[in-house]
Amino acid sequence: MPNNQQTVSNDSQHKVDAGNFRMLGIDPGFGRTGLGVVDFSKNKIFHVWHTCIDTPSDAPFTDRLQTVRNDIMEAIRRFQPNVAAVEQLFFQTNVKTAINVGMARGVILLTLADASLPVVELTPNQVKQSVAGHGGADKKQIQAMVKKILRLNEIPKPDDAADALAIAISGGYIFQTKSRQNA
Repeated sequence: MPNNQQTVSNDSQHKVDAGNFRMLGIDPGFGRTGLGVVDFSKNKIFHVWHTCIDTPSDAPFTDRLQTVRNDIMEAIRRFQPNVAAVEQLFFQTNVKTAINVGMARGVILLTLADASLPVVELTPNQVKQSVAGHGGADKKQIQAMVKKILRLNEIPKPDDAADALAIAISGGYIFQTKSRQNA
């Protein structure tokens, strides 16, 4: 699939109201995975929760993947999202890092499939375009816009959690658009 397109997969058995739903955003990684939950209610977006899954660098890689899976399963259990958004991989110069992040992303997608959640996949540029208005936005601009859109008192920390919230916001917009087009 070309890098400039997003996908929405929905193999779940339930219908999601595109006007009122809860979105889980995930910034994939194996060392740090950002998670963010937002509610879309009519024409407003509300912050629910955010965190970062940190896995110890000295732990076996499979243990790190299990931690990511288990923490995402717990977030799904606790917050009951209707839809999930996951950022696609972008080109990395470090092949080993790219492969490891790719494996973590696979575990994340499988966990979401096991939970029967529709998934929106989007590129980093789509997140930037959707949240900040242009694909060349830097991290600080994205974080400032997340703070503004969600009406927060401060920028969410750590950065991976702020990125996950941006992914949730962007994924929610895309999900709403696709749902309306398919109606």
